[in-house]
Amino acid sequence: MTTTPDEHAGGAGGAIHIAGSVTGNVQTGSHARAEYTQYGGGGAGAAETAAVRQLLAAVEALREQLRAADPAALPGGAAQAAEAALEEVTEAAPGTGEPERGRIQRAVFTLTGALASAAGLAEAVRALRDAAAPWF
Repeated sequence: MTTTPDEHAGGAGGAIHIAGSVTGNVQTGSHARAEYTQYGGGGAGAAETAAVRQLLAAVEALREQLRAADPAALPGGAAQAAEAALEEVTEAAPGTGEPERGRIQRAVFTLTGALASAAGLAEAVRALRDAAAPWF
């Protein structure tokens, strides 16, 4: 990053030229102020929360029941959509950091829709929705 005289301000000010990318805040001007605050997520090595553990346990339980279910009892493509949504929840709820709310919500909605007519999986779907409640 380099600072050069600002020709448009008669040379009194400064212009900032950034070559490349910037991660974080950038401030300019005589009274400018920039703050960066990060909430949630403990970073690398943070312990899984109880809610995340419960969510991942519900995902695994539903995944096992889905694999054991009779394919004829599921609408066409429902098993594949449900498996993809379960994978999405697993990826969005890592063991460290803050789980991604939007991804979890979309995946739970997808699962609920895909498996709505599968009576044998209703209890597992309900358990997953209950476990995902903190993200709604």
